[in-house]
Amino acid sequence: MAQTEDLEVDGLVIREVTTGESDKVITLLTAKHGRITITGKGVSSMKNRHAASAQLFSYSTFQLHKRGNFWYIRDTFFIECFMNIRYDVEKLALANYVCDVASDFALENVEDPELLSLTLNTLYAIANLDKIPLEQIKGAFEFRAAVQGGFMPDLYGCAVCGCEDEAEYSLDVMNGRILCKKCRTLVENDPSFIEDPSAKIFIRITQPVLQALRYIEAAGTKKFLSFTLDKVELSLFAVICERYLLNHLEHGFTSLEYYKNIKI
Repeated sequence: MAQTEDLEVDGLVIREVTTGESDKVITLLTAKHGRITITGKGVSSMKNRHAASAQLFSYSTFQLHKRGNFWYIRDTFFIECFMNIRYDVEKLALANYVCDVASDFALENVEDPELLSLTLNTLYAIANLDKIPLEQIKGAFEFRAAVQGGFMPDLYGCAVCGCEDEAEYSLDVMNGRILCKKCRTLVENDPSFIEDPSAKIFIRITQPVLQALRYIEAAGTKKFLSFTLDKVELSLFAVICERYLLNHLEHGFTSLEYYKNIKI
């Protein structure tokens, strides 16, 4: 006889795949158990009492029952669905990308409350904080996710000479450090520097953007969006955050390409 197991967990639906006529395979992001894949029988039907909890972006308490290797929904208690995301195609596309990034970082059976908190706060901001540009929310999430995922850069002074008062630095993306103009030239011309072109990714970084990145590194997840940049600096910030994340993950996202396409 197959072993059975029960579990109650608060989880955010970060992926859903319809199977058959009305069933779904759902990926949950949880604090204590990381990423969990579950099966929802009949939850694609709006008549199903678990339909609201089992849709993308919904955050609910799930009572699960395990049979063999599969978790099945036994009961759900709805908490939040970030409904305003669904009324705006740009918000919807960005939220999909956020969930894809979260899924990429989440591991099965590995506790990660910080990732869940970051993702929930980002979805809340997308849904409700219209005064904050989506470009800022996206970039801050990307950079904070990279930091929490183990790619924290050293942003306090040139990594070679230590100078801290330059108006502008270069971010050495793959080595997670900043370089002043003089030291960047030295590093680029150093024959001992890795010859792989993909390792030589330098992006200009101004003081306002640098201060924003430092803030995101240090702030709590409920406050990581509490900074401002002017339009020009925000554009540079957005480029840096996206490239920093994608280059360290070493792959892109279809959902990101879709988000960019609808903005054109």
